[in-house]
Amino acid sequence: MGPENSSRRGRLTASAAAALLLAGGITTIGLGLHAEPPTPGPTSSVSAAPVPAPSPETATDAAAGPAATGSTPSAPVPPAPDGALPASVPVRVQVPSIGVDAALTPLGKQANGEVQTPSGEPGSPGGWYQDSPTPGQTGSAVILGHVNATNSDIGLFYRLHELTPGQTITVTRADHTAAVFTVDNVDVYHKSTFPTVEVYQNADRPEVRLITCGGYNPATREYLDNAVVYAHLTSSHPA
Repeated sequence: MGPENSSRRGRLTASAAAALLLAGGITTIGLGLHAEPPTPGPTSSVSAAPVPAPSPETATDAAAGPAATGSTPSAPVPPAPDGALPASVPVRVQVPSIGVDAALTPLGKQANGEVQTPSGEPGSPGGWYQDSPTPGQTGSAVILGHVNATNSDIGLFYRLHELTPGQTITVTRADHTAAVFTVDNVDVYHKSTFPTVEVYQNADRPEVRLITCGGYNPATREYLDNAVVYAHLTSSHPA
């Protein structure tokens, strides 16, 4: 990669949050990188973040990738007693109230233990952190998206902070099941005081966390905050 491309990549805003749960404990990860000056949108905290109950479950995906074109959708698998769905890779996220309809790609960890971030190119997919449960499983599935893009101040999750309790998020999975989540809380945290355990530890029910950056500082060209949406599974249907 040449110096020009390296510089361009360096201006991307990382849309990850402050930590991930690992077998040996919690490891902090890098956050917002330098970004071109955007026209920042407002940020607000709807309510205090919930503290999910611990759960030892982690994602173990038994499904293959996205189904082949032309295949017939199957009926959703009956949920477990706690309402959870079996593991299946998420392939798309839709949030109609803020205009989000995008593919999802699995994200792993970098060599230094930090979570990878999605591409910041316009039209790029969001990312599901593959060491978290798959959306619909018991636990806290983590989905990341950029607040801006390489050529624009408007990225996939630019309007994430506008979500309010009661609105819905639909995640389509590789098993042709759509998991529908209802928003509980939307919070904005300063990165220096990010509540790692509250955000990342597994809940005792199927939940999802949508995460991006916020709090743009034009003096430093950095994002100082993270916006986190908390939502829980309320239904599923064939996709």
